Amino acid sequence: MNRSYNYKNFRIKILYEDDDIAILNKPSGLLTHKKNELDKSPSLQESFKDQFTINDDEYLKEGIVHRLDKDTSGIIIITKNLESKNKFRKMFKNRNIKKNYLAFTYGVLNKNNFEINNNISRNKVRRTKFNVSNNLGKNAVTIVSNVKTFHGSISLLNCEIITGRTHQIRVHLLSLGLPIIGDKDYKLNKDQQFRLTNLTESLRNFISSFPRQALHSYKIEFNHPILKKHIKITCDLPDDMKDLNTNLQ
Repeated sequence: MNRSYNYKNFRIKILYEDDDIAILNKPSGLLTHKKNELDKSPSLQESFKDQFTINDDEYLKEGIVHRLDKDTSGIIIITKNLESKNKFRKMFKNRNIKKNYLAFTYGVLNKNNFEINNNISRNKVRRTKFNVSNNLGKNAVTIVSNVKTFHGSISLLNCEIITGRTHQIRVHLLSLGLPIIGDKDYKLNKDQQFRLTNLTESLRNFISSFPRQALHSYKIEFNHPILKKHIKITCDLPDDMKDLNTNLQ
């Protein structure tokens, strides 16, 4: 399926669709859903009101069964009715949906594969941010594998999230000293810049000015709870991350 539609300044691709669900490619810069009825920001949820028939009474979250951060791009499932929503909620809770992301980070993973198993809790001062914690918050597990290293100081990482906590990949990678390029909330400042000293000035400037976290949900895999078939969807990097990849070569 290659159908897509326009919503405000965004182009949204439909990667898969049946009577119960659709799988979309959310562009960066677009909220998954509005925070409240006063929120005038564009949102994915608002975009598909004219595209799909959604039989769901959860106000402002009709069709929303999980979310991506505003500036994270890529694959997201929407549900068209309460039966599918309840089934997919249960699947997410039971960790029956495999989700993989690609992230460009400062620094290099010191092994090819690494499991991060650290709780994530809300920051006590900045309530919109999160931290790793030994005993507070909720358990979070991310499996990180190295895809490619650039110039000995930048990595492209494959991140599989076993749990689905808010900002999970961003917080977990920062805890390894591997902040995501472009992430304005989870960064190491001077230490990040130090890792770019062996790069050309133009490449340093390009990386430092990347406008959003270079994080993309590129693969999802599950057994469809209603159609009883295996679904595996992948989604190419968006243009801005393709451009970053090209410049890093």
